[in-house]
Amino acid sequence: MLSKTYHLKFPSLDAAQIAAPFVTETLGAAIPECHLSGLTVLISKEGDISVNLFFPSVADLKTFEKKHGGFVDMMKKTFLFRSTGFDGVCIFNFDASSDSAA
Repeated sequence: MLSKTYHLKFPSLDAAQIAAPFVTETLGAAIPECHLSGLTVLISKEGDISVNLFFPSVADLKTFEKKHGGFVDMMKKTFLFRSTGFDGVCIFNFDASSDSAA
């Protein structure tokens, strides 16, 4: 399983809370279109948003990057934040609700 991770650092929790619905709506729309096998969005009390997307194949990751990969640049037109991220290969993932580990 392949993973794409974004870390968005906002100046405050309030700013992150305002931006969070945009993140979830934008990336949530990509679930069926890009065949995401998982999506996690976390917000910290310090004003950080962490996003992990999981893809079953390279083709699905490339489809995401082509159709939705510019969402951070789009957000920068409206919100003030710093961003980092990386692509990776998932080496371990546990979800108790599905009783599976990958």
